[in-house]
Amino acid sequence: ESDARQKERNELRDARRKEREERRKQFDKLQDKRDGKSSKQKKKEEKISQEERDKRDAQLGCCHRFTLFLVKLIHVIDALIGLACVIYGVFIFRFTQPAMAAVITFLTFGSLMLSTSIVGTIGFCTSICRRWGLALSAGSAACIAFFYMFVIIALLADPDTCFNYLTANHSVLYLNDASIAMIRMWLPAIYIACACLAVVETCRFFVLRKLRNTLLRYDAAQRSITERSKQQQDSNRTILTAPLLEDDPSWVV
Repeated sequence: ESDARQKERNELRDARRKEREERRKQFDKLQDKRDGKSSKQKKKEEKISQEERDKRDAQLGCCHRFTLFLVKLIHVIDALIGLACVIYGVFIFRFTQPAMAAVITFLTFGSLMLSTSIVGTIGFCTSICRRWGLALSAGSAACIAFFYMFVIIALLADPDTCFNYLTANHSVLYLNDASIAMIRMWLPAIYIACACLAVVETCRFFVLRKLRNTLLRYDAAQRSITERSKQQQDSNRTILTAPLLEDDPSWVV
């Protein structure tokens, strides 16, 4: 009797173990199906969201176009200021004993303004090298803003040194006593003009950084849309030509 009971217990234990294993297998199958379905849905949602994101990034609003116009206008103004400084620096360098401090200042500042404006314009017009021209233009805007602030501080701290330099070198700077007196009279307006230009360059620094990121997303969206359109055309062409190749045996060698 004890052997029979032990045998029944073992059979009952084996039956319960098999039942637990079958339940575990069924649960694993259901879990795998759910995971497969959720992964497919996730891929579909990612695809849809990517297409919607590309469409959104490929559209530039009116505010963006207005900002683009203002930044282009600032580049044009900076280019004109830089060109004027370069021309003036070349003219005052033609003397036998030029005022080298003024020559170096005008040529360096003018070349910086002119070159960064040209590079920034290239960054606007083309998307080569991830629009590096806009990044370079933004960095130079910060340097130019610091230069304007330095001019204001130097003139406020010691204006006599500047005017003594102008008086001593007036003949090689195309100046006379009347023009130097006019510059001294308009000195507060010069402060205001330099401060305004420093603010403009600071705004240019922040706007160009944001604008470059926007244009990079725009370029990426355009490339993605073009690639999807090309893939769609290739698939349509394959679908149309496959039945023709199957019906025509002459293409088989």
